[in-house]
Amino acid sequence: MAGRLDTEIKYTTGNHYMFFDSAQDELVRKLKPDTPEYFTWLEGLKSFHFEGKHGHFTARRDTSKNKNGTTGTYWSAYRRFNKKQHRRYLGGSEKLDIGTLEAAAQHLTNICSQETKVKTPRRNPEKREILYARIEARDKTIEQKEQTITKLEEKIDDQEQTIKELKASIRKLESAAKTKREKLEL
Repeated sequence: MAGRLDTEIKYTTGNHYMFFDSAQDELVRKLKPDTPEYFTWLEGLKSFHFEGKHGHFTARRDTSKNKNGTTGTYWSAYRRFNKKQHRRYLGGSEKLDIGTLEAAAQHLTNICSQETKVKTPRRNPEKREILYARIEARDKTIEQKEQTITKLEEKIDDQEQTIKELKASIRKLESAAKTKREKLEL
């Protein structure tokens, strides 16, 4: 199965349609529209790009699950315009004759030409003074946090020193208590 960008049906001057498929180069050149070989070729694709007389679209094979539990495939035409994707149902592979493809291209072109193109306004950049003020405020905040961290680290060091001193005094008291017990036992 070839990919969408590798497979294309394109209208050329002189009422001819050219078929491009990188996977089957020789077979595709000999294809004629709406022939059994044409429909067999379409059956083997999962998507293709169509560029006709009145417009263009990308066709994709979609899968649906029927009420009785079986799955079926159908084709849909998609075209994106103005950040919106438009879709048109095409039917099964056997219904994808050139007339159907041209009608879908015309329909999607009409929809896209009726919409007005929306331009989103560009955001104005901030003035340098404002940016410099933000940077300065951020730098001050960082400096304050670094000072707070330094103070907390000093406090931790003091508390660790106090803990060491308390442990040393506990050891002294324990050894003094031990010597008193030994004297009392004698």
